[in-house]
Amino acid sequence: MIAADTKGLHPHGLPRRIDDTGPAEAGPTLIVVGGLHANEPAGIEAAQRVHGMLRGGGLPLRRGRLVSLRGNLTALSVEAAEPWLRARYIDHDLNRMFRSSGATVPGDSVEHGERQRLAQELHDITGQARGQPYLLDLHTVSSDSPAFIALEDALPTRRFAAAIPLPKMLGLEEELDGLLIDYATHAFGCVSCIVEAGRHDDPRSADVHEAVLLLALSHLGMVAGPLRTSKGEAPRSVVSQAAAGRERDFYDVRERVAIGGAPFAMQPGASAFRRVVAERTVVASEDGRPVMAPASGLLFLPNRQKSPRVGDDAFFVIARVGRIWLALSAWLRQRGWVHRWLPKLLPGVRARGKESDTILVAPEYAALLRREVLHLLGYRLVRWSHTPHMSWPRRLAGIAVALVRSIAGIVRFAPRGGERAALPVERETDWIARRHALDVRQRSRQDTENQA
Repeated sequence: MIAADTKGLHPHGLPRRIDDTGPAEAGPTLIVVGGLHANEPAGIEAAQRVHGMLRGGGLPLRRGRLVSLRGNLTALSVEAAEPWLRARYIDHDLNRMFRSSGATVPGDSVEHGERQRLAQELHDITGQARGQPYLLDLHTVSSDSPAFIALEDALPTRRFAAAIPLPKMLGLEEELDGLLIDYATHAFGCVSCIVEAGRHDDPRSADVHEAVLLLALSHLGMVAGPLRTSKGEAPRSVVSQAAAGRERDFYDVRERVAIGGAPFAMQPGASAFRRVVAERTVVASEDGRPVMAPASGLLFLPNRQKSPRVGDDAFFVIARVGRIWLALSAWLRQRGWVHRWLPKLLPGVRARGKESDTILVAPEYAALLRREVLHLLGYRLVRWSHTPHMSWPRRLAGIAVALVRSIAGIVRFAPRGGERAALPVERETDWIARRHALDVRQRSRQDTENQA
């Protein structure tokens, strides 16, 4: 635990802004956040290097603005003064507190104040933006892993992330409530990504973050010319090497497992991207009991923090997403008729009141519209229930049973008005799925331009 006297630390012992370069000519605003977790300093170091290059004249900013911020100032102050504490955060994980509804923990906690001040800073910066705002939240991990990008699966975010040759993780925001990137997207319209560059204690992690920032600036047209890092390396080569051969791969997060008891420890061989089998592979132990993989796939973000806490992420299970599936998804979600007819034709699916971009899914009737299909059509699950892992034969049998139930329900309620009579109000068991906000905004802009 952190010593009690850290409560008295002034939150501005360090400046919030690492640096602010620009604005040059009107263009994108790129916001960089480092140190949201205080034991992850690589992002701060990388931002300092890039700003130094911009200010030194070797890499002039052609357009737009680059603003870099420190995340959890109080925890960073503790880490700087007493690094042996490994102060990832003080009271609560700051990267779980950015819910649109506001603070979700007691108002006297350290991270409550940090959230409020960082949110205000983002409000001010995006309010001054003269073009599309972007946000990169820079992190490192506690165990060996290829570097990667996590993003909400909106098409504008896919295009931005595609400029950086790292594996892409989709769906993390469905498993983790209160992420900074999620808040920045929905509150300020930012195209937002998390970048995990490598292990906390690996000096190379700062090099990877630096290279990612240079590639992002180049992709946005904010800098021009041949790019070199502060160490004279080609940024794309640095990032590709960190991707460990997975730079073209996309993955979907299938399961999150939280730490449920202490002491907690990962298995010695439980490494990132290792294949695991549902209910057979022992991944960790907690309170003397084995923790099994809840689904089959690849192990992701195994927690090897110095002082893991109950409730923190233990690990995730991910599955690879095919490129044909991604291309089909991009095509379908841009077809307006798909979203108009979805709640009218499919069993168990209905509109949620007057919210044109939100649907309700009755899980007992919706045999075919499950999580993967909703993702394909460009919907994000806001409320849903995990289903236990099943083998393919059992899944197919379950779909068959649900189809029979759906048909029986349609026939049963047809004389009384069909499903609208069967499901007249929203129920707590209904899933809520909403189209990605950036996709909706893009479609709205396209419609406006076509009308003009």
